[in-house]
Parts: sequence; structure tokens; C-alpha cells
Amino acid sequence: MSISKSNRVMAACAFCFGLAFSMSAFAATCEECWQGCFAQRQACRAAGSPASVCTANYNACGRRCGCQIP
Repeated sequence: MSISKSNRVMAACAFCFGLAFSMSAFAATCEECWQGCFAQRQACRAAGSPASVCTANYNACGRRCGCQIP
């Protein structure tokens, strides 16, 4: 049973499309998580906490996102 060249090309295109779609969804999730961390950092600063504490909390929140730092 031989797979024709056009079927292989179609399969490769489908795979690439699926990969790109899943990467896009992951990036959107990361962005949402980081925006939440940034909002917490702003609230921390507005509450009068020292910048060092707010930055440490922001970094810890970002690590929990499991995403690369923006």
C-alpha cells in the first residue's frame, strides 16, 4: 500500500496547520496568565507594598504560568 505524493503533502499541511493552531492557543493562554500577574503587581503597588515584594510576587506568578517571560 503506497501513499501518493499528494496525500503526503496534504498530511504534512494538515499537521502543520494543527501545530500552528495549538501553538496559537498556548500563546493566548500565556498572554492571559501574564496579564493577570501584571494586574496583581499593579494592585500590590497600589496597596503601598515595596516594589521589591511586588516584583518578586510578579515573577513567582509568571513562573506558575509555565510560559516564557514576555
